[in-house]
Formats: sequence, C-alpha cells, structure tokens
Amino acid sequence: MAMRDPHLTNLKGILQKLREDDKPIRDSNPDLQRLCDTIESIFRKGLKKPGSLFGLYNRDYWCWIESLPNYLFNERLNPIFGAAIDTCKTSPKVKTNQGRGRFFIRIALNKNILSVPIEHLLKNPRLTEYWYDPGDSIIGNELMVESLMSLLFWATELKFELNLRNTSFLDQTWVMPVLRHYELVPCKQLGVLIRYIKNRVVVAAIQPGSVAEENNRIEAGDLMDEMYGENLYGNSKGKVPKLLSQHEGWPIYVSVIKVHTRSGKVFHPLKELHLTIQQEFPDFPMPSDRQPIRESTSPDASGEMPEGEGPVHNSSGSAIYKVKYVGRTDVGREGGTCVIEGAIAKVLQEKGKDSSTYQEGEMELAETNVITRNPDGTEEIWRHSYPEISSCGRRVDSVIYFAYVAGDTTCTISKHFHCYVFQARTERDSKTILTSIAQGFGRTTWFV
Repeated sequence: MAMRDPHLTNLKGILQKLREDDKPIRDSNPDLQRLCDTIESIFRKGLKKPGSLFGLYNRDYWCWIESLPNYLFNERLNPIFGAAIDTCKTSPKVKTNQGRGRFFIRIALNKNILSVPIEHLLKNPRLTEYWYDPGDSIIGNELMVESLMSLLFWATELKFELNLRNTSFLDQTWVMPVLRHYELVPCKQLGVLIRYIKNRVVVAAIQPGSVAEENNRIEAGDLMDEMYGENLYGNSKGKVPKLLSQHEGWPIYVSVIKVHTRSGKVFHPLKELHLTIQQEFPDFPMPSDRQPIRESTSPDASGEMPEGEGPVHNSSGSAIYKVKYVGRTDVGREGGTCVIEGAIAKVLQEKGKDSSTYQEGEMELAETNVITRNPDGTEEIWRHSYPEISSCGRRVDSVIYFAYVAGDTTCTISKHFHCYVFQARTERDSKTILTSIAQGFGRTTWFV
C-alpha cells in the first residue's frame, strides 16, 4: 500500500486553505463540509465491519470512539473527550451511529480534541487491529497514521466556532442548514400552523399579521427545532402549545431551521416533508430555490437573538437576572469544569425538562457574591462568594442551562463540591452570567 493516500492529501490542502484566513471558521465557511467529509472518510477507511448475524447492527467509527473509555485501564481519560462522548450519547437530535460520529467530529473541532481518540486507540495495538485493517486503513497503518496525527495537530491551530445546536440533520447529511434563534414578543399565539411529520415540527402556514410573520422571520416550509431551549425533534404533538402555556407572559424563544440554505437552495432533507404537507394542504406553496443568503451582522440575518432589555441593576450597581433554579448535585472532591456537563445532565435527568417545575428566582451578580433569591427578592435560595466558586459552564447541546460549582469553603482548600444548575431566559443571558461569574474571581475557571 502506498504511503501517500489521497485522503491525507485532501486534508492537507483543505487545512492549508483554512489557515489562509485569520477569521474563526463557522458553519458558513464553504470549505467546512469538505473538511468534515474528508475526516469522516479517513475514520471509515479500512474500518472492519463484521456486523451482526442478521445485519441489525451497523458499525461505524463512532462505535470505537464511544467504547474507548472502557479500555483505558492505566490511563486517565481526557475530561473534555469524555464530556464530548457523553454529549453525543445523550443528544436527542442524533439517532444513528453516523449522526453521533458527525456530532463528535464537530465538537472535537470546536474543542481541539480531534487527535485525542486516535491517541487513546493507538496505545492499545490489539484494539487498533480489532477495529482497523492495517493493510487498507490510515489509522491502522503505522506510517500513515503519523502523517494523520501531524495534520490533526495542525488543525488545533485553527479556531472553530461551529454551532453545536445545529445537529438535527447530521443523521442524514453533512450539509449544514441555516439555524436561526429568534426572540419574539410575548403573545398567546405564535401564529403558525404546524404539522408533525416524521417526528419533526414543520411550519405549514403563517397567520397574516402574527408575530411569526414579522420581517419574514418564520416562513412556510421552515422547521421548528427548539423552543425555550428545549428540543422538539421526536417529542409529543402537544409539546409546542404546552411550552407556550408554561411560559405565558415571557418572550417567545424559538430556534428555526430555515427552508433555504446559504446558497439559496431548498434544504434537501426538508423536500420530502414538504411533499407530505402538500398532499394534505394542496394550497401549500412548495418552496423553490432563490438567491443566496447575504451574510450580515444584523440580528435577524445572523440568527442571534436581540439584546432585549438586559439585566436589571440594583442601587449598588449589581446586575440581576431572572433565572429558574433547577437543582444541585454532589460532585465530590472534583470542582473543575470537567464535572459540569455531566452534573447538568444528571440534574436534568432527575428533575426533567418541564421548566414549570423549576423554582422561579433572580440571580444577583454582586461585587463579592453570587446570590439567588425568590422572585420578589425577599428570601435567599443560595449565596456563594467568588472564592467558593471553583468553576462554571454549560452543556454544548443545552446552552440555556448553566451551572457553577462551589465548595463548602474557599475552593482552593475545599474537599467537597456541589454543582448548582439554573435555566436562563436566553442563550445570551446564560453566556453573560457565566462570563460575569468567571470575572468575579480570578481563580474561577469557566467554559461556554
């Protein structure tokens, strides 16, 4: 087998092109799909696929990535790698091994850990040979895997800012749809006619004069992906009205997968859903291709939620945010960021994602403390000084939920930590609160 492989040549060429621009690499980058497709081809080349006796188990590269923690007997698992695996396994938006593997590649690019699973695999030659044919693979070939690792380390010098919430179609395609996050004014009705097709919420029509029609934010043929930070894919048919009822009086926060891609073409996986709608509603206007989307820094074009009113400030100048307290969990002696994603998942599993059951409150980011009170501010729920807080962060797939870890005394000497989980009103609030907590005390570590 030649020591040069076209996949490695392609990967090197794509990375060289990406390095020419100093800007962060986002989903709109035209070379991103080629990069991800090439990485996936390398991961699949020479992969042994015995399958099950009846062909019921379709093995893919995600299978060995997922299994790695079970084989690290005398080796410490990279905590970011471990959190990435957990995120892919628990995400409700990816249902197949292909989708989970693709989600992992996107997380790994963002977190600069793409080489980590291969490093772990190569430390166990028998495991490497179990998964890869040494005569027909790159990862299983001693010489070519060295070239691959050099390129992957090279990739860590690039800054990726991929939207990790845009995962709903990774089971089907590497083409990334346009995902918009909107904050709409409080109202009892959104003004959309929706149909549930193959477990997805598709917009069949828009009510004239409704908040959804304003500025053509939501269009017939769009897909509603999230509402108030909660996934809609695969949920019950009553999920949307239930969420609107639970958040009555709040602004409406909705994430929408647009019918058109950035190139102006109709997003291909939606076409089959549109045909199904047209059978039920003959007047449904079948979307067609149009001019490419012009990227802009305005809120509507970029998909970012508008600033809104922002936090309230009290007489001392402290910022106060409306939040919901979800719960807390014991994380033992470890207070670093590596425990946060798992702790949030554990609390959400125990409490559920029905936000009506969470405790309403407000969070004050004071000069020396983070204080959570009941809605009228008369009773404290939690108070932690910045020296007690060891880390803060949020999950990559549920960014409206955030958390901080605090010890039973100053975090540098504490031997016991708890993780406190909250729900913010918006993704922007969540990030701002985390940034403020991290700035409150120099020893606090954080990630967003």
